[in-house]
Amino acid sequence: MLNRKKIIIVIITAAVLIAAVIYFHPSSCPVRVKVNPGMPASRVADILEDKGIIRDSRFFLRFIKVLRRDRSIRAGTYYIAPGTNYFSIVRTLSRGSEHLVRVTVPEGFRTEQIAERLYRSNIIENPGEFIEKVVDSDLRGFLFPETYHFPENLPVEAVINAMVEQFNRVFSDEWRERAEALGFSVKEIVTLASLIERETRVPEERPIISDVFHKRLRIRMYLESCASIQFALGEVRPRLTYNDLDIDSPYNTYRNFGLPPTPIASPGRDSLKAALYPAETEYFFFFERGGGAHEFSRTYEEHLRKQREISRGILYP
Repeated sequence: MLNRKKIIIVIITAAVLIAAVIYFHPSSCPVRVKVNPGMPASRVADILEDKGIIRDSRFFLRFIKVLRRDRSIRAGTYYIAPGTNYFSIVRTLSRGSEHLVRVTVPEGFRTEQIAERLYRSNIIENPGEFIEKVVDSDLRGFLFPETYHFPENLPVEAVINAMVEQFNRVFSDEWRERAEALGFSVKEIVTLASLIERETRVPEERPIISDVFHKRLRIRMYLESCASIQFALGEVRPRLTYNDLDIDSPYNTYRNFGLPPTPIASPGRDSLKAALYPAETEYFFFFERGGGAHEFSRTYEEHLRKQREISRGILYP
């Protein structure tokens, strides 16, 4: 009887192990999985199933218990492709996080700048492919500016997914409801926030600039954002000319009403909040007075007068 029980156990164990090898085949790019210190194996299995890496968390849990590896899972951040066989998953989780590269994406970076920084950090191998996938997926502006820790030579999809996932964590349900109450889609709010982000480096100005843009949108007045012109030109120029303002582009907010067709950069948390919660002012105009700060005006006449006074040294001598 005892031998028979042992034989049955061996057969079941072998079946579980064989199934673990042939059950899946890798089918897509790696997915980010974070294992926190002290996280039980059952929770890790649930996360793997939720991420689509495995099909059945209970089956995976039985498998690692058969191997007696349920207590050997180490905390860390992993990138695992859906369909990876169980042996490889367990080996990865038991080994601990591989070497991660720390990279910071600043607020206001364009997609091209993000791609270049990731490439120079050896996180991606093809910046052109990264840009193409972001543009084709209509994800400009949704690559959240943050400090990340990535392995080297990741598929571009894995990096994009991680950055968009971070955006979704930051852009809360409350913010989505606020956008809807304002009559904006999430993409429109991100687009507006990207203009705000690129217009000013002074934090307290963001809600004021947001208010100017909101009022102009309501009365169908040109936004006249210099940041949109810089994007249309494909470069940042220290000073724009009148010829620049005539550029034929859907991103030219001096010649097209409303928001640009997509965000022009990745806005940070504060610019997103400013787009959703503008200040209450009487301003309709602003211009940079130097050092990144702006002068605000209620009327066009006041706007022109302040420009003349600053050029003559009357204001801020």
